[in-house]
Amino acid sequence: MTTTTIRSVKINPTETIITLDLDGANSGTDIAAAIDCRMFSVVDLADSIDLFVVDEGLINGSTLNLPATVLAHLLGNPTVIFGTAIAVGTTPDGKTVGLSDSQLARVQKAFAQKPDPGTADTLVDSLSPFPTIVSMLRNI
Repeated sequence: MTTTTIRSVKINPTETIITLDLDGANSGTDIAAAIDCRMFSVVDLADSIDLFVVDEGLINGSTLNLPATVLAHLLGNPTVIFGTAIAVGTTPDGKTVGLSDSQLARVQKAFAQKPDPGTADTLVDSLSPFPTIVSMLRNI
């Protein structure tokens, strides 16, 4: 029996970003272990990309994940993410699959570029409950 792997990108709050292969048969367990949580949430992004994030990241004191937050904003979901995140592909019916070459390239491109002014403004607005971070972003 062949094991299906799910090509993903693990995004740590410290800007460490790595490609990771998850076990397709145990993807939920692998995702929870990779982002160090008991429960996770899914953030829907453009191009059939999902981010799995720590469900209680904000309330349990997890570190702001600025790279994942910027990625979410660039790919159409202006949310703030705390703790480690995992980017994966998804089918039209919501099944988790590995990132395709084009999806992986889109994620990599998002990390390599500076957000456009509109995305940066939305990002600053999203972070407004966190004044220290907003102050840092306005000085970039």
